[in-house]
Amino acid sequence: MKKPIWIVIVLIMVLAISACKDKKKDDTLPVGEEGESQVTLFAPLPSFKAVFTALDQLESRDISAAIPTDMYKTKQDPYRNSFALGVLTADAIIAVRGRNKSKLMTIANEMMRITTLLNLEAEVPQLNDDIKTLVEKEQWSELEQTLDKHKKVVEDKLWEREDLDQYTLMVLGGWTEAANRVSWLINRNFTAERTKVLKQKGTWNDIYSNMKLINSASIVNEAYYKPVLELIEKVKAVLDAEIEGTYSLTQTEEILKQTDLIKAEFQK
Repeated sequence: MKKPIWIVIVLIMVLAISACKDKKKDDTLPVGEEGESQVTLFAPLPSFKAVFTALDQLESRDISAAIPTDMYKTKQDPYRNSFALGVLTADAIIAVRGRNKSKLMTIANEMMRITTLLNLEAEVPQLNDDIKTLVEKEQWSELEQTLDKHKKVVEDKLWEREDLDQYTLMVLGGWTEAANRVSWLINRNFTAERTKVLKQKGTWNDIYSNMKLINSASIVNEAYYKPVLELIEKVKAVLDAEIEGTYSLTQTEEILKQTDLIKAEFQK
């Protein structure tokens, strides 16, 4: 009669130890308001390249005109740098599509500098050398692939080490600049058909949700945080007001304006 009792006691102890181990493992992850791991709450976000299909029908000289005259720079802190890296990645791809060698090298140098500041240089140690070699050979398709790889490696590493705030800000930077530059190009020679690429409502909803999940005091207490949230809401409102999958000139001008303001907030 005693043996079954001891078996039950042993089973209870095993289950208790296992539960403690699981709890300890969960406690190492950032948690949400109801105890959920932040990794499960944050949405993985797609590449902004979908917006760049608008560039496919344009001449390289027209695309090159969309590269900002002044390279985007912010104050030097990890979170602003993450946003800036996203912006510059979008600008670098525009420079490739525009066959603008000098702008591309300048942007790539700044990208590598920021990557180093974010302690990610080990992930992409030869970015500048690779780009320089490909530029000299004018291998434009390979250049774009190299930039795509750099972007993905950095975003994957931020996600892997659970720097989800920086991950979100970097992706926000890329999507903000993509929407901004494509809107600028569309507005130069407007047709409603070309605006279809801007219809990325799901992604902007996920970006907004991720931004709302950020709880780092180094971000939420910064002057840019609340205004940027409000500006993202304004972009979302424009995107939600589509007209049979397209947008009016007034709407694309509004997207351009709001994304300009998002970039400006991170520079304050």
